[in-house]
Amino acid sequence: MNKRIKLLMGIIITTVLIMGACSNQNIVTKDSDEEDSSTESLGSKYGFIIFNLEADTKEMKGMLIVNYEEKRDKTEAVYENKGEDLYLHGDEAMDKLESVFEELDFEPDMAEEDLIKKASETFEVMDYTTIKLTIKFKGHDTKALMMSK
Repeated sequence: MNKRIKLLMGIIITTVLIMGACSNQNIVTKDSDEEDSSTESLGSKYGFIIFNLEADTKEMKGMLIVNYEEKRDKTEAVYENKGEDLYLHGDEAMDKLESVFEELDFEPDMAEEDLIKKASETFEVMDYTTIKLTIKFKGHDTKALMMSK
């Protein structure tokens, strides 16, 4: 009987871990008052469909993590700022990112240094030691950039 309980507990724990790993917490849900976005092309709102930013400071590795990915069937968003103890996912992250993304005035043909400089200024991370930016503009190849101070 004891072996059966251990086996059952092992199966339950494994199931819970697998289900937790498959979480949809980063998915941005569509507001009911929004118009149908299926007619909008990807990247039409901000000009990019992928935006990933990670900034390290002397005090903290991964001080700022921003992930945004727009797909036909869903949009995923993450905003984590360890300095402010702020960890947002899905709709909450998108609420935070919308205002910041509207300030970004990125163009696909901007110089790499200008992209990183503008991102660090807009997200207010000027004291970074390393900053990584991955961005995919609508109709362009993905750019993976990194700068260290």
